[in-house]
Amino acid sequence: MSSDSDKPKLITGQRLLCTLGNTGPGMAVLPLEQMRRAYDSYDRFFGSGSREDVSTEDRSIPVGGHQLGIRIYRPTGLQPTLTMIYFHGGGYMIGSLNSHHGFCSLLAGRAGINVIAVDYRCAPESSFPGPIEDGLGAWNWIVEHGAELGIGNTRIGVGGDSAGGNLAAVLAMQTFTMAISGQLSAEPAFQFLLYPWVDMSGASDSIERYGSGLLLTKDVMGLFRRNYLPEGTAELAINSSPMACIDPSGTPDTLIVTAEYDVLRDEGLAFVERLCKAQVNVVHKHLSDCTHGFISMGKFSGKTRNRLDEVCDMLLSYSNS
Repeated sequence: MSSDSDKPKLITGQRLLCTLGNTGPGMAVLPLEQMRRAYDSYDRFFGSGSREDVSTEDRSIPVGGHQLGIRIYRPTGLQPTLTMIYFHGGGYMIGSLNSHHGFCSLLAGRAGINVIAVDYRCAPESSFPGPIEDGLGAWNWIVEHGAELGIGNTRIGVGGDSAGGNLAAVLAMQTFTMAISGQLSAEPAFQFLLYPWVDMSGASDSIERYGSGLLLTKDVMGLFRRNYLPEGTAELAINSSPMACIDPSGTPDTLIVTAEYDVLRDEGLAFVERLCKAQVNVVHKHLSDCTHGFISMGKFSGKTRNRLDEVCDMLLSYSNS
C-alpha cells in the first residue's frame, strides 16, 4: 500500500512559486482588481512567453448584444488540422487573454494547432450563467465564421483549464441546456481539459488535503464559488456540471490532464473514470509532481517545461491521428 512518502514531491520551481503566492495576506483577501493584476502577472513573469513561430491576432466579436475579445494563435509555416477554442481558468472571477498568453502560444507552436482564446466576462460583474452564455456565443460565432478565420478545413474543439475547463466541458457535453437557452451550431470534435472544475458541489477529500499552501487554496475556491454562484443558483450550477451529466456516452474525444497537488484532483480523476466507463475515447495524463496553475510556471523550471511539453504533445499526437 502506497503512502505519502512514496509520492513524487512537487517540482521545486512550482513549490517556490506556491510559497511566494502565500506570502502576506493571501489572494483570497486581495481587492478584486489587485487579484486580477496579480493573476495576469504570473504569465508575464513566470510563464512560457511568446513564441517566435506563432503569430497572434486580436479581434472583437459580437456575442449576445456585447463585444468579446478573442486572440487567435496560428503556428507559422504550418497548415494545422486542429483548431481549439480555449477558455482561460481563474475561478470564473479572474483571468484574461493576458493571463494565459504564454501557454496558448506554447500550445499553438509546440502542438502545431490553431488556438483561439476567448476573453469571456467574469464574476462578479457577470456571474452564473453569464460566462456560459459567452462561451456558447463565442463558439457559435467562431464556427460560423470559420472560413473567414481560415479554420474552416480543421477539426474544431474546445479546451480550457480549471474554470475554463468547466466551461469547455459544459459546452462539449451540452449540459448547459439546463441553465441557458440556445444550442451549438456544430458539436465540438474534442475537448482538452487541464485540471478542470467539473463538480460544482465542492465535496471531495482533495479540497481538504491540498487546501492550503498551494496557489489554489480552499479559501480561494470558496471566494470563487461565492462570486460565481449568486444566491439561489448553486443547485442549478451543480446539476449542469459535467459530472452531473446523465449520459456522458456522447462526449467527444477527451484529452485531460490532472495534477496531484490540486484541490480539484479528486473530481478530475472521478470524471476520467466516469467517461471511461461510458466508453468515451479518453487520453488521460496525471502529473504526480505538479500543482494547479503549473501551466504558468515554466520560465525558470526545466522540469515544469518538460511537463508542459508532455501536455502539448498530447494535442500533437491527437492532431496527427
